[in-house]
Amino acid sequence: MRVSLKAILVVAAAVLGILALVVFNPENRQQQETPQPGAAAPSVTTGSPHHEPATEQTDSPGPAEVPAEVQAFIDSYADPDASDDEWGQSLAPNVTPALLASLLSSDRELARTAGHEILDVSDGRVSVGTKTDVSYTLEYAQLEDDHEHDEHEAVAHPIVTGIDFTDAPDGAALPLGTDDVEQVRAPVQEALTAVVAQPGGQSDEDREKLIRDTFTSPEKALSLPRSVDDGAAVRIGNAHELVLAAEDDQLVVHATVPYARDGESTPTWTTVTIELTRDDTGAWTPQDAHL
Repeated sequence: MRVSLKAILVVAAAVLGILALVVFNPENRQQQETPQPGAAAPSVTTGSPHHEPATEQTDSPGPAEVPAEVQAFIDSYADPDASDDEWGQSLAPNVTPALLASLLSSDRELARTAGHEILDVSDGRVSVGTKTDVSYTLEYAQLEDDHEHDEHEAVAHPIVTGIDFTDAPDGAALPLGTDDVEQVRAPVQEALTAVVAQPGGQSDEDREKLIRDTFTSPEKALSLPRSVDDGAAVRIGNAHELVLAAEDDQLVVHATVPYARDGESTPTWTTVTIELTRDDTGAWTPQDAHL
């Protein structure tokens, strides 16, 4: 059989085309360039492959981090069984006198339902409530002891200074909070206006009526002398240096206020003690005043 040269060339060209597809096929090249499992670089590990790396464990704040005096207050405050006298006596050693006076006239039912679980502790503040609900946050400070002690003996006493309720009901008689001065500023200023300031031409009868309308039991306030005797107008400024204290378990505020006869620019300063009580809404209101 005779095979023409043209047929041979056609067959040769076809074979070369097939070889070219095999050699330059991208998929075939990718397979050739992929490293074999035996050629992979060894991995490096540290520690035991069967254990997680050790991590530092930190305890969440809890009762152990709260001073014993603060813990005693929290337990006593929520005590539902103590009589009112027993309740006050148990609170007294661990609170300021002013805070105690406010507690003795506060809503005790609110205290009973506040809970006593410690939910958070930070520097000088403790959040207290029931389970995960914060009822109130108290603030405490270290009360310095002026008595002499051995150098190795503690000389400070933690004492609760204020209680901030998270969501108190309307009309609840609340204890003093951390903003205690602001809680009493308005009734104190009202009381000072009644006994120190005076409109021009105010008569003794007018002044007595104003004092009786301002204070709930004005016994000593009525005997306070007038700022000026001739009936001239007297202006007062805002109260300064409000110091909260207690007298016979009643909350009082020692308030210093400037006043001046109308037309004079140089003020005179006087300090008046304002006795506070609760009104029907549980808020503080002036009861009496004395120098």
